[in-house]
Amino acid sequence: MAGAGNLAGVRREEIDAVYRAGADAVAGLFFAQAERIVALEAEVEELKRLIGRNSNNSSMAPSRDSPRAREQRGKKRSSGKKQGGQPGHQGRHRQMVADPDHVVEHWPGACQGCGGELAEREAAGDPVAHQVSEVIVRVEVTEHRRMRVRCQCGTCTLAELPAGVPAGAFGPGVQAAAASLCAARVGRRETVRVFSDLFGLTVSPATVQALLAQSAVALEDPYLEILKALDSEPVRGADETSWPQAGQGQWLSVSQSDRMALFQIAKHRDRDAAKALLGETPEGVIVTDRYAVYLYLDDTLRQLCLAHVARDLVALGERDGAPGRLGRQLSRELGSVFGVLHQPGRDPADLAGLREDTAPHRQAFHDLLAKGTRGRDPKTRRFCQGLLDHESALWTFTRVPGVPATNNASERALRHAVHWRRTSYGTQTDTGNRIVERLLTTRETCRLQGRRLHDYLTTAITANLHGHPIPPILAAPS
Repeated sequence: MAGAGNLAGVRREEIDAVYRAGADAVAGLFFAQAERIVALEAEVEELKRLIGRNSNNSSMAPSRDSPRAREQRGKKRSSGKKQGGQPGHQGRHRQMVADPDHVVEHWPGACQGCGGELAEREAAGDPVAHQVSEVIVRVEVTEHRRMRVRCQCGTCTLAELPAGVPAGAFGPGVQAAAASLCAARVGRRETVRVFSDLFGLTVSPATVQALLAQSAVALEDPYLEILKALDSEPVRGADETSWPQAGQGQWLSVSQSDRMALFQIAKHRDRDAAKALLGETPEGVIVTDRYAVYLYLDDTLRQLCLAHVARDLVALGERDGAPGRLGRQLSRELGSVFGVLHQPGRDPADLAGLREDTAPHRQAFHDLLAKGTRGRDPKTRRFCQGLLDHESALWTFTRVPGVPATNNASERALRHAVHWRRTSYGTQTDTGNRIVERLLTTRETCRLQGRRLHDYLTTAITANLHGHPIPPILAAPS
């Protein structure tokens, strides 16, 4: 049966030979072709899934969407509301500075009523303050002259630089500025240009790199402070993205709570890296996606990101037949849960009310998953069984206070690093990895703490220069 496995190349005499061989040979040919058709259908469906992947049905970034997918994103139904603040929105205004550097009084020269001259300068009420902020950019150069003195014995002694004076040509403010620009994704050569344009300061890319390496050393203690403090946080999220080093694939992970974040670069996206970031037995609740490295976590202390689950359900709903119908039904039930969660005026602390209002949808979701495990499609069965195996982790946010239903906070913390990777193409050395880890950690933690990054960097670098303890980066929890 030379052509039994490929009908496209079967000649008539081969078909006749199978026919003459009897019913068993014909049945064997049919079964072989049926198996081949099933395999090809599965391959076609997988290829269609890969072609159709976008940010709506997978974890793929929106920037990687095809033009067609972007066009479909733009067709979202308008809410009918105008852009900008909506009625009832409380406006935000710039806060006045309590102690301005300069105060200039302006007195009216003529009366707005009669036009008469106002010679007397006697205030008739409180003045109306109008503050104008200005940035004064200047470089302050201090020359340290090391004097030479000759002793009676004939020895000429040169004075040493005192503690706190940098051995190089730049002080803590310059070093902190270089670190702040790097944390803002400004490259080494562009930093050279910024220093020249803003400060009139001449530096080289190699000098910028040296300043960043020194900053990373000064930030080691704050980094370890955050790593230790995260272990006692009641709720935190975790996420990861690829990070190349010298062209080799590595992984950048983040662990984030509402007041701190820590970034870590590891060679592999495995369980050892996850444990190094989160700990062997974390005490608080961890919010993650469904990636297998997090399976060591206790489901009762884990929240599966429902945004990731929602995208998986969209992908399932785009399939043909029963799997597609099941995916669309599951999407509707999960959407109803989100609708309850985001009801206007809902008290986030009222978990009992949240559980009661979402109970029908959670039960329907469970029943649909159970139905999917009995279906004919093996891929759908595995997907549904995987969610059922960790079902309690889907609804942790209804049981534990302060747990979000999604991992959006960690994804937002990681987004800045993703843009950094795209413009810098990763790092080249382990020293570069430490710079990235510690600057990203300091930047995001300062943002969450409401602190100015440059101020903290200057303080930390100055303390390191004098050999003093580095000031804590974390404020005491309220």
